[in-house]
Amino acid sequence: MAEADRSTFIVADDHPLFREALIHAVHNCVPDAEVLEAESLATLYDVVESNPDADLLFLDLNMPGVSGFSALAYMRNNHGSMPTVIVSAVDDPAVIRRAIHHGASGFIP
Repeated sequence: MAEADRSTFIVADDHPLFREALIHAVHNCVPDAEVLEAESLATLYDVVESNPDADLLFLDLNMPGVSGFSALAYMRNNHGSMPTVIVSAVDDPAVIRRAIHHGASGFIP
């Protein structure tokens, strides 16, 4: 696969083991994928600004620097075309509905 055709995913989560598990899952499905990591809101901003054409963002709702849906709101306001899937230990239906309402493409509890 040519470099230009490579899929790019961003995994934003503050837990290194969970990031590694998501990266492993992505590589199982898309072996040639480029997977970029962010462990805080600040690093998420840097990674997204450097890779605005990423194919998908997996976003944890609870990371350093994030308050509620602030990271999702930032993504929708500044990178609205980047699909963003929330990955969270929270499985409250109200939170899931709010995430979708705020523009998440999906929610993985």
